[in-house]
Amino acid sequence: MAKIFKHKTDVAYFDYKDFKTLQRYVNQYGQIETRKKTGLTESQQRRLAVAIKRARHLALLPFVARG
Repeated sequence: MAKIFKHKTDVAYFDYKDFKTLQRYVNQYGQIETRKKTGLTESQQRRLAVAIKRARHLALLPFVARG
């Protein structure tokens, strides 16, 4: 089942060190969820993607989840 976040988030900054929050926006395969599913604006989605990619490079999040 797809997780769809109906709440509006007023997140000004996604911290790459807060991997528990970032995991909410990553699916079971390790892919970043789409804007349609997360409910974020375009700029928030871009900031989220940058934070997730930074966390991946620092090994806080996996690049690919094992299925």
